Amino acid sequence: MTTLLLTICTIRQLPGALALGNSFSHYSTNLIDKPLVLIGLADDPENLPAGFVSPYPLLPIHELLSPAQLAALSSAYTPTEFAAACKPLFIAELFRRYSTVDKVLYAAPTIQFLGSLSPVLGQLATANTILTPFITGNPGDSCWPDEKFFQNIGLYSSDFMAFKRSPETDRLLAWWDDRVRERAYINFCEGLCLDQLWLMHVPVFFQNVVVIRNPGWHIALWNLPERSMRQAGNEWLVTTKDAKDQPVQFVNFKGLANPDEGFFPYQNRLQISDRADIRQLLINYRQALAIHKALVVETSRPAYGKQPEPVVLRGWRYTILQSLQGITRFLDRVHIPSLH
Repeated sequence: MTTLLLTICTIRQLPGALALGNSFSHYSTNLIDKPLVLIGLADDPENLPAGFVSPYPLLPIHELLSPAQLAALSSAYTPTEFAAACKPLFIAELFRRYSTVDKVLYAAPTIQFLGSLSPVLGQLATANTILTPFITGNPGDSCWPDEKFFQNIGLYSSDFMAFKRSPETDRLLAWWDDRVRERAYINFCEGLCLDQLWLMHVPVFFQNVVVIRNPGWHIALWNLPERSMRQAGNEWLVTTKDAKDQPVQFVNFKGLANPDEGFFPYQNRLQISDRADIRQLLINYRQALAIHKALVVETSRPAYGKQPEPVVLRGWRYTILQSLQGITRFLDRVHIPSLH
């Protein structure tokens, strides 16, 4: 039996997916059963650059959905929502397709592994499912995002999850797929946020779900204010406010390398330029991406997800938008008497 790492990406995100696969392979060399890496392609492989050869197998979404299903999902969603709607389907397909795989790790293409996989796989010895929370403590300030915002997007990040083959996992994936296939929109007013918001129910609805609070797991933009990092030889360590060092397992660079990515383009709790402790990490990550960037066209639009992605506004445009939204909220609260 073996472990498989899955990531899901568009053609434009392939550099990150390949860099993720390389980091995963590097830190699994000490394992007896060498884990596999597979890329779920939420895009049309016909649009791959001429001569492109992936070092890892590609599983295109058109192999999992009928043409009619594919067209319906694509027309309803943005590319981000489309990929989220297909995530449980990809994970369940791996368990079905590869009978020797007993553990599936999912990681977003913005993640890099920086430590041994043994702690992750060790948790799956007894757990069916592993989740990582966005934050592990009260921010304790008035900055944004606050706790309330996490109630809109979810308590657990769907950028990393791990699953063990079991009937309970099959039940979870079937439930999750049923929820997200047609309800993976980002629509906070409707209580929807990709595949992620649904994860809040998982520790309640399903057995043997482990929530990892170890600060060395899933370091990211949203929890870096709780943590500081340092390099000790070839190892990265993270220190929390209680001054206890922990080895770093993996880092999510979403929003760190590109501030327009993810849910926090307007966060004001972390000033990245002030964090000298992550400067080398960012350099290393950009170098890992650069190795593969010549392979794809970054400006190519994904084939699936026909709805436009939201535009991140900055400067005066964002200020005007906030003002207009404030006026709208005010008018919604004001009673306007009838003219009749």
